[in-house]
Amino acid sequence: MKLSKSHLFNHLKESDLNRIYCFCADESIQITALSDKVIATAKSKGFEEKQTFVISKDTDWSFLNANNENLDLFGSSKILEIKLIGTGPGSKGSKAIKEYCLNADPNKLLIFSVEKLDKKQLNSAWIKALEENGILVIEPPITKNSMPEWIKAKSIEMGLTLDESAIKLLSEKTEGNLFAASQELMKLSLLFDNKEISIEEMEKSISNSSKFGVFDLSNAFVEGDKKRAVRIIETLRAEGTQPPLVLWALSKEIKNLYTVIEEGNTKSIWGPKFYLDSLSKRARTLSSAKIKKSLKDVAEIDMAIKGLSSKSPWQSIRDLALDL
Repeated sequence: MKLSKSHLFNHLKESDLNRIYCFCADESIQITALSDKVIATAKSKGFEEKQTFVISKDTDWSFLNANNENLDLFGSSKILEIKLIGTGPGSKGSKAIKEYCLNADPNKLLIFSVEKLDKKQLNSAWIKALEENGILVIEPPITKNSMPEWIKAKSIEMGLTLDESAIKLLSEKTEGNLFAASQELMKLSLLFDNKEISIEEMEKSISNSSKFGVFDLSNAFVEGDKKRAVRIIETLRAEGTQPPLVLWALSKEIKNLYTVIEEGNTKSIWGPKFYLDSLSKRARTLSSAKIKKSLKDVAEIDMAIKGLSSKSPWQSIRDLALDL
């Protein structure tokens, strides 16, 4: 069954838990908002353990076996969180998912966190199987136009009241970066209590941020100034900037460069003329294969940030800026 985010939350309040949930979105923060609600509900209903599986081409899908002795040794209810980041399950995984859906284990709750899959993958047979046998939520991408509404909803969720001009300013400054906007709202929630936040207070909060911003990093990266890009990365690190924000800045530019290479122009990219000119100039120095490797590196760094890899997130981010 396909549900919207709001209908999912109502379902969790009013209905019994389903045994299969699948959440799809472009941003991990969108998926986390959904999976956290399901996990909290499940734990209140006696699910005692949670295991996480990050899917790669080498994943052994036997963990989905309903009769797996290791998972069911003590017979307790378990949550299995299955993360697919920029990749589908492959033919073996697709077959395993479809077979599991036909014989789901009542002692297991499966949560599929599906991040950054394209439209073709979201219409595949394994997604259809999850939709037919569980709950499917596909969150739409946050665009320039929908960002203010997302900020408003997130602020209400965090107990904040922002006037419309403050929302607009934060939307403009963060340019679609949900993590950066969420961090800013978290900071505001610590500074203000039961008070409407004005544009003046928002400006003050934003101006107290890092001396070097992620947009300085974006400009240096697009211009190919590797020395400056690394210096900015090290400064951001020293000032306590969180790795996901820095990775977002780099991945956004890598995706834009890929778009320019594939389409041959910057027509589908929003930005000032100097930025679009820089993109075009840099794209001419790069190959499609090089960009694809960098996109793969972004996914691996994202896993490291989430603690799902032994790699150092900051070193990997630095290498990413130097390698492209």
